[in-house]
Amino acid sequence: MQLKNDLQGRNLLRECIENYYEKNGNRKTVNFKNENQNDDFEFFYCYFLIDRKYVIRYGVLNDRDLWIGGIGLAIGPHYFHPADFWDYQNSERFKLGACTEAVEHNLRLLDEFLGYPEIKKY
Repeated sequence: MQLKNDLQGRNLLRECIENYYEKNGNRKTVNFKNENQNDDFEFFYCYFLIDRKYVIRYGVLNDRDLWIGGIGLAIGPHYFHPADFWDYQNSERFKLGACTEAVEHNLRLLDEFLGYPEIKKY
């Protein structure tokens, strides 16, 4: 489903991330912060603590009437995109789509980077 910067889109993103981790290892997730903006730059971020070890930020934004999404991994006090924490070739495997399928795909790739065992493709 398509994600947008509205209540339904923000709730859908949170549910998608929580369901992914529940179905793949029943890992604990904590959504500890949300940010959104509806001015000239429409975007929102959801911040999660995953498996009591990793902090991620998933963002969805509108760029010239096209909704795109992406994941960031916290390293220290900053968030880094896949091209920064993985090599360029692997970072190209991440999707920029703002739909639940792209979110699940990106979470699977993040699991691969973090060394989690094979995960379900549902």
